[in-house]
Parts: sequence; C-alpha cells; structure tokens
Amino acid sequence: MKGALEGHVVHDRSGTVAGQFCGKLLADFGADVWLVVSGDLAEIAAGGDGTSLAPLDLHLNLGKHRGRPPSPPDVVLCGPQDDPAHLRDLWPAALVVRIMGFGDDGPKAGWKAPEIVLQASSGMMISNGIRGREPLYGTGERASYAAGQAAYIQILASLRARRATGQGDTIRIDAAETAAAMCFPYVLQTIYNGTDRRRGDQDIPAGEVLCRGSWVCIWVYSNRFETLCKLLGLQTCLTDPRFAEVPVRQQNWPAFFALVQDKVADRDPEDFVAELQAKGIIAARAYRISEIRESRHLAERGYWRRVTIGGETHVLPGVPFRLSKTPAREPDGSAHAAA
Repeated sequence: MKGALEGHVVHDRSGTVAGQFCGKLLADFGADVWLVVSGDLAEIAAGGDGTSLAPLDLHLNLGKHRGRPPSPPDVVLCGPQDDPAHLRDLWPAALVVRIMGFGDDGPKAGWKAPEIVLQASSGMMISNGIRGREPLYGTGERASYAAGQAAYIQILASLRARRATGQGDTIRIDAAETAAAMCFPYVLQTIYNGTDRRRGDQDIPAGEVLCRGSWVCIWVYSNRFETLCKLLGLQTCLTDPRFAEVPVRQQNWPAFFALVQDKVADRDPEDFVAELQAKGIIAARAYRISEIRESRHLAERGYWRRVTIGGETHVLPGVPFRLSKTPAREPDGSAHAAA
C-alpha cells in the first residue's frame, strides 16, 4: 500500500529535534526524506546527525536517506543558517519551513531556547507541581516535538493548497508559541475575565493517589462520580454533604481523594488503571522514564516498533497517527541514514 505522501521529496537540513521529528512524520507516511546535517548550532534542541544507532538518532532519522538529495524538493526543513527567501528563489514551488525558538523578530528574537527555557516562558513549569514547592520541568524535549508536529500539520495544509495554486510557501514555527499553546490558557483567562489562576488552585475534578510504587491520576467528572464511589466501596460519599452536590464537591476534592487514597494504597497501579478505564473513568499512571518500555497500556495498543538493523533489534516509539486507508510505512532499517 502506498504512503499518503509518496512522491514528495523533502530536504531535512534542520539539525534539530523539532525539524527532524517533522521530517520523521513525513517519512512515516511515504515522503522521500533526505537528511543533510550542516553542523551549524541551533538555538533549540539539537537532533541526531544520522551517523549512529543511538536511540534519539534512530527515533528521528529512521527511514531517511543520506547523500546528495534530488532536486527540486517539495519541502525544505531549514538549517539554522538557511535563508528562507533564498531557498524560495531557488525553488519557487517548494514549502520552506523554518522552526526557531522565539522567531526572527520581536523582543526575544535570537534568544537561545533550550527546553527548560521554553517550558519556563510558556507557563507550563509554573502550572505544574504543588503549591509552595518548585515548579516542575518535566522530561524530554516536549516543546521541540510539539513544534515539529505543528510544522508537519502546516506542511500538509500547504501541500493541499499547492495543488490548486502551484505555488510554494514559507512556513515559520516558533517553538515558544507552540509551547505556550500546550499549556493551560491561564494568561488568556486572566485577560478576558480577570481570574488569577495559581498553581494548586483546585478547579478541575481530578486528583492523584499513590498506589503500590506509582502515582495514578484520576479525573472524576460528575457522570462517573457514583461509579467510582461504588467501585471503591465509598457509597457513603454519595450522601455525604461534602460531596453529594457538584458545586460543593468541587470545593472538597482534597477530602474526597484522601478517602480514595486509603482504599488504593496497596493496589497495583496497572490493575487499578485498567479497572477504572473499564468503567469509563479517565485515569492514567504516572510512569518513570525507566518504566515506560514495560507499560501494559502501550503494549496492548501495539505502540512500540521493533526494527532490526545489522542483526540488532531496536525498540522505538510508534507512529503518532494511525490512518486506516494510508497507514504509516514500517521501515525495516535498510533505509536508515546511519545504515
């Protein structure tokens, strides 16, 4: 079966996690992606160089080619020093994509943008964690991956537009704006209604409980409150004046989750989450990085890819999108840039 993007040529010159992740998504669905690494330093997180079998390099560059790329390209993922206007002059029908930290203009233009800066400036860090303690940075290059996905989405839209116009496009993605879009809209909320939402303010029906060795997050919307209470033997909460009515319950979530905590402290987190989900209750386990590969949730959904290169099997994250008519290509390692 042909990939949805088969026949499109992509020059991945980005050298960054964001750009190379965008290129990976294009390659997953059949585009002919050529990896060109300039070695220029970027202001956002650097990607792989396509010469190793390191996990990051494989994740970002599996299925891409090295060597002299064919021309003209349909898409160019710009390197740090590339001039989009110059590339558009060379290839007027190409989509030229520039992913930066804080953009080419504005008060923060040219700022270095490692992940911790993007998370801090977006408001994500200060929104996470417990009131009175340090903000939580989290893990991974989340803003970069989100910026790469944003570029990918715009590329697909611009390719559709190009069918009608025959014209290329210049696409600019600022990782800082993408990171802010990932966060809760507290700044906008303050602008439109004056609400000063602070970390720790409990205004959503959710909480965390510590099961045996791992935290579990539970979202208890009003249509599932009774189900949860019956599941855990907390039927008295249905008539407890602190929890019986939704407006009052909203003010007493800490007390309710303290009762839940007493019931689940010795529960296996995977079993507990599966039981909740089977009842239609939204729940998720908080994994350590070292635990993700063993996640039952991901394994049951066939998330992991296993690719053999040079006789060695590598386990990699699966494709983010699964489309029935145009499924992602399953690379066998022979086209890997480092192979």
